Amino acid sequence: MKADEKIRLLVIEANIMKENIMKKSIIYILILSVIILAATDIFAASSRKNYYLKPQVGAWYGPVSPIMSTARNLDSDLGGGIFFRYNLPYNPLKIGLESSYQAFESKGVNEMRLIPVYANLLYLLPIDIPLKIHIKGGGGLCNIYMKPDEVKQWDAMFMLGTEISFPAGRRVNIALRVDYLNIYEEYKKDAKVNGHFINAGISVYFNLF
Repeated sequence: MKADEKIRLLVIEANIMKENIMKKSIIYILILSVIILAATDIFAASSRKNYYLKPQVGAWYGPVSPIMSTARNLDSDLGGGIFFRYNLPYNPLKIGLESSYQAFESKGVNEMRLIPVYANLLYLLPIDIPLKIHIKGGGGLCNIYMKPDEVKQWDAMFMLGTEISFPAGRRVNIALRVDYLNIYEEYKKDAKVNGHFINAGISVYFNLF
């Protein structure tokens, strides 16, 4: 291999390392911000225990990572989404509608973009502390776009997740969330495996009433 080719490869590797460091730095800063907010506000949370009972709208941002067999073909990246939640007559339950945007670079020549759109059911664990711990599950459809093949399709999807939230004011709440997304493709004749993804991030959402 020629010297100039080696130098070019080293420059590419250095740029990739720099991008990864920047992404990790953003995540660490966000997590530190949440910890600081929690430390300053959590003792006042007991006076706002009923915030979970309000309809809410919000957004999240954080790392999105392919896992299991999917990780062999795609790289992790950053993504984000929006959501709306409304109370059901049974207080520990809420119904939610969510969508997000996730783009992944491939270890080969392709790239993939996901836009999941789904509904989920959230259950508040009956633990009497200022922090609220939710578990959730749901399903819907995921819009998949792959290039350079220009493949566009909708596939069924399912999700499971958990979330820890606390109030950061009268109308503002902050949460740490981890969701598992399963893009169901095995029913297709030319597909042998499903897509598996982990979404982790920080949510900020608002009480509407």
